[in-house]
Amino acid sequence: MKKILSVLSVALLLMGCSNEDEKRAEQLYKEAQTAYQQGEYNRAMYLLDSLENNCRQAIDLRKAGHVFSYDVQLALEQDSLATADTMLIAVTKMINEMVEKCGFVYEKGEYDELGRYFIKGTDTQSNLERSYIHATVNEYGVVYLISEYRGGSYINHTSLRLTGSDKTVVTTASVPLENEGANYHFKNQGLCHETVTYVNDPALGFIDMQVSDKKLKAELLYKDEQKAFSVTLNEKDRQSISQTYQLGQMLAAQLKFSQQSKIAAEKIKLFQSKKKIKG
Repeated sequence: MKKILSVLSVALLLMGCSNEDEKRAEQLYKEAQTAYQQGEYNRAMYLLDSLENNCRQAIDLRKAGHVFSYDVQLALEQDSLATADTMLIAVTKMINEMVEKCGFVYEKGEYDELGRYFIKGTDTQSNLERSYIHATVNEYGVVYLISEYRGGSYINHTSLRLTGSDKTVVTTASVPLENEGANYHFKNQGLCHETVTYVNDPALGFIDMQVSDKKLKAELLYKDEQKAFSVTLNEKDRQSISQTYQLGQMLAAQLKFSQQSKIAAEKIKLFQSKKKIKG
């Protein structure tokens, strides 16, 4: 008799839990539908997730919520696609305007995976006789700050130090001499050339902020940064580096929105196919 009563008690308890789950699940499902109709897709997904995780006994409503979630996720991705495409159009327009306004030149070598932009007159070939600093940026928004040394003998510089008129000092990452791809040396007509490249270095942002600082000082550091060679950083140099840095920000944003658009489009196809299967 005790065993029978025990079994009945458990059964009644489960029925109570089941009824409670059904009521809670029904409420959550209705709220999710309302949120969906109002365009609150993230809230709708939150409510459906709550239904799935907290109403384990409401099997039919959980199944319905699972199917409904495809509609919600599809709407979310359609929103994401529209936003990404709108931003992509806007940033592409800004890039094209800046390229034209600032006189950027686009170059891509035969074996290069990505092309690069630089402002006309700032490239190495146009400045073979002077030590200076310039910048280029690739199509993905990776910005290269480049220090160029010209002299009768090599100094073997490995970094660049910038000092503002307010005494703020910023030094680039050190590029070792062994890294011949980024610390390149050659001779031309008896003149020693050194080209050191710093990738997406914080010094770029510093120059962008200090673009109007006529007293901004640039020094090439060598011998373990114990010695320095001063380099002229004129107004055109500052402006071209600043503009290249800004173009890099736009190109990076363009890449981000392009990737977001592709991901959203792929997810839309996925959820549309899932809806067809369930339908």
